Amino acid sequence: MFGYIVPYKPELKIRDYNYYKAIYCGICLQTKKIGNIPRIFLNYDFVFLYLILKEHFNIQEEFGNTRCIAHPQKKGVFLKSNKILEYVSNQMVILSFLKLYDDYVDEKRLMSFTLYNTLRPYIRKITRMYPTSFKKIKELFEKQLLLERSECQNIDEVAHNFGQILAEIFAYNNDPKLREIGFYTGVWIYLVDAIDDYIDDVKKKRYNCLKYHLQRCKESSALFEREISILKVSLDNYLARLNELIKGYNNQLLDNIVQLGMYSKTEEVINKLKANFFKELKM
Repeated sequence: MFGYIVPYKPELKIRDYNYYKAIYCGICLQTKKIGNIPRIFLNYDFVFLYLILKEHFNIQEEFGNTRCIAHPQKKGVFLKSNKILEYVSNQMVILSFLKLYDDYVDEKRLMSFTLYNTLRPYIRKITRMYPTSFKKIKELFEKQLLLERSECQNIDEVAHNFGQILAEIFAYNNDPKLREIGFYTGVWIYLVDAIDDYIDDVKKKRYNCLKYHLQRCKESSALFEREISILKVSLDNYLARLNELIKGYNNQLLDNIVQLGMYSKTEEVINKLKANFFKELKM
C-alpha cells in the first residue's frame, strides 16, 4: 500500500496510539524473520490490515519490550508474533515486491529493479505458503499494468481492479466481508494516490487515471471544481461503505482511522491539488 491509511492523531487516545505503534513494531520484528532487507518496506497501512483481521478473528495478543536499531536507547513495546501478524508481514513483502516492478516499468529506475531482484528469494519462500492467493494477486497486478500502459481513461475500471488486488490480500480464509473491506480500501487508496501524484505525474508524463478528466480543466476553474466535486463524492461514498463494514468490530482505533484519518487524508490531497493545479500546470 502507499502510506495513506493512518490515524487522526489529534483525536487519538494515548493508549490507542501506543497500541498502534506496538503493532507497527511487531510487523517490523515479524518481517525480520523473513530477512532484514524486506524490513525497508515497512508501511503503516499494514497496521490497518492487521487491525481488521485481528478484530474479525478475535485474536488474543501478547506484548513484549525490546530495543531496535531505530530506537537503541530505549526499550519499546511490540506485539509478539501470531498467525495474523505473520500473514500481514508476508502480504506486505509480496505487495512491495510487485510495487517495485511497477515503479521500474513506470520510471525505469535502476534502484527499483535492483530491490525487486533482491526480494526474489524471499518471495519464492513466502508464496509457497499462499500459492492460490499469490497467483490471483499476480494476475490482477498484471492486468493493472496493462490497463495503465494502455492509458485507460475509465477511472472505475482501473481503480476497481486495484481494489480487487487489496480484496485478495484482505480476504484471509477467503472471507467475503474481509474481501469487501479490502476492495473499498483499495479503490480509495488508488484514487487518493492518483490525486496526490497528479501534478508530478503530468510533469513527468506518467500515467494517471485522472489525466483524461482533469486535463480538460486547464482553462476552466468551474469545470475543475465540478470534476473535483464528483471525485470527492465518490471517495466519501467508499469511506461511508467502509465505515459501515467496520462498525460491528466496536474498535475505537479502527473508527478513528476510517472516520477521521482517511477522511482527513482525502481532504488533504484534494486541497493540495486545488491549491497547485492552475499554478503548476500552466498552459
